[in-house]
Amino acid sequence: MRRFFTRALGASTLLAAVLAGVTSWPVAAADEAFRQADHSLSEALATGDRKAASALLDENFQWVESDGNTHTRAQVLENLAPLAADNESAMDVRTLDLLGQAERVLGIHHNERFAHLWVKRPAGWQAILFLNIPIPSERDEPNATPKPPTDPNADCDNPCRTLPFKPENAAQQGAMEAWFHLKTAEWHPDPVDWAAHADDNHETVSPRDDVRKLEHVAQIAAQRKLYGEKGANPGQPVMSMRMFDVGNVVIQECLQGPKGATKPTTFVSRVFINRGDGWKITLSAQTNIK
Repeated sequence: MRRFFTRALGASTLLAAVLAGVTSWPVAAADEAFRQADHSLSEALATGDRKAASALLDENFQWVESDGNTHTRAQVLENLAPLAADNESAMDVRTLDLLGQAERVLGIHHNERFAHLWVKRPAGWQAILFLNIPIPSERDEPNATPKPPTDPNADCDNPCRTLPFKPENAAQQGAMEAWFHLKTAEWHPDPVDWAAHADDNHETVSPRDDVRKLEHVAQIAAQRKLYGEKGANPGQPVMSMRMFDVGNVVIQECLQGPKGATKPTTFVSRVFINRGDGWKITLSAQTNIK
């Protein structure tokens, strides 16, 4: 999506209504035990301590490189050196505590952005995802006009109404229903409904851009103003998906691709949180599979 926050903000009364209803959630400091676990994992990787690293990697851990190349926990533990090298030289690191149950870490290293997700298990803090994302070589102009849909009459069954996944509990069901709202509000541009299902700390990080909640809402408002309720293309169908829940936090991992594709072209991780006012998205991070 293109950046056009200023233009859309002045153009849409819908957006004004959204802004009036925004509540600023306090950004909690990172859990001290998490900080120690993060430091300990860095040390274990740097020294090749497989036993220590094993205790700090969740059983569902994945390391996904910026080209979509994916390493499982077992593969990482076989050879710690590649992940150790990748984990160095972090800059502009921003950590968001998610109810003391998960931690979202965003930053830059090796001329790439990264998203790290940690979860609090009974045994302590463990990393569940390390994802690298290319930095765009060029950014769109701030006031660029959003593109019209290529097919205004295209349907969006998957991912707007159905998914190849069966929730295991109420938390996963709530997160999935929130995502249906979000995808439908992008397909038939509805900035008010999209904003209602996005946490105020939400951020979308992709090979195209890095967009915060209000900017994303502005984009949807501009899309609707220019092209109406059929003003956007459906989202990419989900080809496979899994979810992990920790209390009031749900992590979703998807492989997606164009309609009719036989192989996925995108890896996406999304994080949903329930602060007591319903399930909302607080991160969407993705990279292209090459």
